Amino acid sequence: MSENRIVTELYLEKPNFSEVSRVAKLLEKSGIKTMLMPPDDRGINVHLVAENADLPRVREVLNKQGIAVMEKEVLLVRLDNRPGTMAEVTRRIAASGVNLTYAFSVAMNPTTSYVLFGSSDNKKALEAL
Repeated sequence: MSENRIVTELYLEKPNFSEVSRVAKLLEKSGIKTMLMPPDDRGINVHLVAENADLPRVREVLNKQGIAVMEKEVLLVRLDNRPGTMAEVTRRIAASGVNLTYAFSVAMNPTTSYVLFGSSDNKKALEAL
């Protein structure tokens, strides 16, 4: 699996850490691995990311629990955690003629960052990388 890929962001009604973490654990018990961004409680909205291939199972598990989510397909990009890497990526995407509509970045550790990008064409943006 490529580190840069198209995934789906799941928006919960209460996007605080405890609620998103609870949903992530529920999905994990069903064999669905998700990614939490940011990975700890910083008092800001927490983003829950699922692989597109898992979406049918995600929907099934959440529907059974009565948990409503909105879905947004986004591009997940792994970057070195150093100045200028996000600028390099956005320049490549812009040069391909794709408009970025959304970006959320979090440093997962001292050397690695992940960015979620929404764009006018996620597939073309991914190809630009």
